[in-house]
Amino acid sequence: MNVDAQHDDIELPSGTTLLREQYHVARRLSQGGFGITYLARDSLRRKVVVKECFAQDLCLRDGVFVRPRSKSYEAQIKSILDQFNREALRLAALDHPGIVRVHQVFSENETAYIAMDFVEGDDLFNIVENDEDRLVGETLSSVLMQALKAVSYTHKQGLLHRDLAPDNFILNKHTHLTLIDFGSAAEMAPKQRNSTTRLLAVKDGYSPHEFYDQDAEQDPSSDVYSLAATFYFLITGFAPPDSQTRLAAVNEGREDPFEQLGKMSLPIDARLAASIDQALSIDPSERLQSCDEWLAWLKGKRRPPTKLRRPSNGNELA
Repeated sequence: MNVDAQHDDIELPSGTTLLREQYHVARRLSQGGFGITYLARDSLRRKVVVKECFAQDLCLRDGVFVRPRSKSYEAQIKSILDQFNREALRLAALDHPGIVRVHQVFSENETAYIAMDFVEGDDLFNIVENDEDRLVGETLSSVLMQALKAVSYTHKQGLLHRDLAPDNFILNKHTHLTLIDFGSAAEMAPKQRNSTTRLLAVKDGYSPHEFYDQDAEQDPSSDVYSLAATFYFLITGFAPPDSQTRLAAVNEGREDPFEQLGKMSLPIDARLAASIDQALSIDPSERLQSCDEWLAWLKGKRRPPTKLRRPSNGNELA
C-alpha cells in the first residue's frame, strides 16, 4: 500500500453515493473520534442520516476508501468495525418512539455504515447555548420523563448506552425527545474487558468514574449518572465536575467539589433537584439504581436507594 497516495481529508465529499446510489451524501453533520455522521438523501429523496465508521487516529481517507494509517493498526480497526456493526444490530432491534430508528446497515469503501432516520430538531446542548429559556418548568420535566423512559427501555433490552450527554438528545418543535448515537453501547454483561468498548465510553463531566476503568463494574446506575449530569447541565448551564476529580477528592478525605442543585437558589421543583443530586452520587451504591426508580421518585413514590455494591478494583471511597 502506498501511504503517499493517501491523504488526510476526513469526510466524504458532498455528492458521494453509497450502496449502489441508494444514498447521496449532502454534508457532514458531526464527527467524533470513531465515526462521521452525514446528512444524506435516499433513493426516494427523503432526508436520512448516514453514520460512517471512521477512527480518525487510526485511518486515512484514500479517495472514498478508508485505509489504516499503518499495518499495525489493522487489528484495532477490525475490532472497532466489529463494535460498529454490533451497535448497528443492537440499534436496529430497538423499537421505541424516543429512540432513533435504523433503516439499513451495510459495508462499503472498506468500512461500515448505518442509515437512520433524520430527526428534526436541535440537540439539548445547542438549545441551552442558544435558547436556554426553552428548557424550564413543565418542558424540563417532560423532557426528563421522556429521557428516563427511553433509557429504561434500552436497559430492559439488556443494553447500557454509556454516552448519555446533551448532544445525544434531539428535541423537536413539538417537545418530542429522541435519543441518538449508540456508538458506545454495550450489553449488560459482568466484567466486560474489551478495551475497544471501554475506549469509546468516556466524556468528561458526564461519564461516571467507572467508565474510566476497564475493569470496573458498569450497570444501569452508570447511565443514570450520565443522564443526571445531562440534566444538571440543562439546569445550570455547566456540567458537573469530572467524576475522577470528585472520586480523588473523596478518597483523599477532601470535600467533593460537586455543588448540589438542592443547595443552589434555582427556580426548579425540589423533588426534581433532589433526584438529580442523588443520581449524581459518586458512590454507585448511593445513586438511584435505575431509571424506573428515578421515575418513581418523581411521582412521589421514593424509596431509599438499595446499597448494591461499592466501587471495585481500587476505586474504594474513603
